[in-house]
Amino acid sequence: MTNSDFAVAIFPFLKTSSPARIGGYNFRSTEDVEGLPPHQATAIDELARMLFVQSDLRVKSASYAILPDIEVHSGDPRLRHLAHLRDVVAYLYAAPHDVFETVFLSPEEISLVLFTPSRVSTLLTRPEHHTESVTPLSGPDPDKGDYVPGYNGLYNLRHAFWVEPGSRLYGPKPQMTLNISQDIHIDFEHRMARRPYHHLLLDLLEKPETPTSLRVFSALHWFNAANENGLSQSQAVLNLAVAFETLLRLPESSKTDRLVDAISLLLGRTERLDEWAHQFYKARSQVAHEGNVGDQFFYPSGASKGQSTGVFGSLMLYGRQIFQLCVNTLLVGIDLAERADLREKLVSNNERFQKLCELLQRTADSASNRLAAVEPVLRALERYRFVYGGIDVGTQLTAVRLSASVLGDCTLSLAEDVANAVAACAASKRADGEFKQLTAIEALHSVFKKQDLATLAPEIRIVRDLVELVWRNVFTRYYWLKERNQDKA
Repeated sequence: MTNSDFAVAIFPFLKTSSPARIGGYNFRSTEDVEGLPPHQATAIDELARMLFVQSDLRVKSASYAILPDIEVHSGDPRLRHLAHLRDVVAYLYAAPHDVFETVFLSPEEISLVLFTPSRVSTLLTRPEHHTESVTPLSGPDPDKGDYVPGYNGLYNLRHAFWVEPGSRLYGPKPQMTLNISQDIHIDFEHRMARRPYHHLLLDLLEKPETPTSLRVFSALHWFNAANENGLSQSQAVLNLAVAFETLLRLPESSKTDRLVDAISLLLGRTERLDEWAHQFYKARSQVAHEGNVGDQFFYPSGASKGQSTGVFGSLMLYGRQIFQLCVNTLLVGIDLAERADLREKLVSNNERFQKLCELLQRTADSASNRLAAVEPVLRALERYRFVYGGIDVGTQLTAVRLSASVLGDCTLSLAEDVANAVAACAASKRADGEFKQLTAIEALHSVFKKQDLATLAPEIRIVRDLVELVWRNVFTRYYWLKERNQDKA
C-alpha cells in the first residue's frame, strides 16, 4: 500500500465484538472491514497479519480505527490527541484490585500502534547485517532506490518503525497477555458504564482541549506509568506521586501538607486518609532523595512500624484507588462548572471582543474557518451582554471591520447591496475617525436588516449577528455624534 490519504490506529492486544467510539474515532475489529474502500480494506488485512503475541502465534483479531490524513512521523497535533486517547483507555482498563496489588490490564496491553501507508526502505524492513531469515522472503523486489510498498509506524506514540506486508510486529514485553473477557465494546458500553463517572472522562476526549483537561490527561499518563509491568516499587511510588502532583497542582513547597489538604477537600475528612497521605509522601521523598522507597507498607494509627502485625496493605494498594477517586471527584467538578458555564462567566466582554479580533487576524486559517472560530465567542457575548462592565468602543469597531474584511475574502456570492456595504465597512479605518466608522457599520446593519435570515450562509450570519450586537452597543453614540456634527454645520 502506498496511498497516504489515511492512517490506521490499532490496539493490537485489545479485541472488540462491535464498533466502539472513543475520542471521536470508531474502533472496529480487524475482522470487520465492511464499507471500507478497497485500498483501506487491503491495508487492514495486511496490518492484521503482522500482529503477533509471541513466536509464531498471531493475534486473531485486534481493534482498529481509520484516521483521516495523518502522517505518523510528523508533528501533527492530532497525534497528541491520540496519546491522550491511549492514556484514557489504559487508565480505564487499569481498574486496580481492591485487595491485591494488581491492575486488570497493564499499560503494555493497551499499546497503540499507528500506521501510514508509504514506500519504505528495505534497509529498514530487511536489514542484512548480522541477521538471517528463518522464513522464505515473499515480498516484492525493491525498486532501484531499495524501496517497497509498506508502512511508516509509530509504537505507543514514541517509537518509530517501518514494516512491509509479511513483517511481524510483537508487543513491548516478552510475555503479552490476551485477556479472555476483555472486549472494548462490551467493556465501554456496559461493564464500565456501571463505574461512576467513567463517561465524563470519555466525554473529555471529545471536547476542545483546556488547561484543566490537559492536566487531567497528563496525570493519567503518570498514573499509567506507575502501573507498567516490571517496574520497581520505588519507581512506581515516584510515578504515582507525580500523578497526584499533576492532578492536584501541588505547589513546590509543603507538598505533603498540600497533598493531605487537597485529597481531604476532594474526598472529605475520611478517617486515616491523612495518615496514608503522610506515609505515602514520606515514601516518595525517600525515593527522590535516597533512591529507594525503603518501607512500602501502610501502618494504620497506633501500629508499630517495621512489625508485620502493624502492616495493613501497601501504600500503592490504596494509592491507586485514592487517585481514581480524586479523578472522579475532579471530573464531576469540571462537569458542574462546565454546565454552569463558569469559565465563560468569569471572562469580561471587553476580553471577548479582543479575542474576536485575535481570531479574525489568524491569517494561517481560511476565511471561513476564522469566522467559524469566532462563533462561540460571539454567542457568549450575546448571552452576557447585559453584565455590567465597560467595553472599549474602538475594539468593537475593529471587530466589525475585521469580520467584514474576512467575509469579503470568503468565496461567497453576496447580493450587490450587501457586497458594497461589506466592502465599505472593511475599508473603514481608525484614521477616518469614529463617526465615519460608525456610519459604515450603520449602513451594513441597515442592509442586513433587509435580508432573509433563513437564506444566509453561516459565514454571513455570523457577521450579521456581530454587527447587530455591536450596533446595539454603539447606536446611541452614533446618533449623538451625528447630531453634534449637524449642530456644528
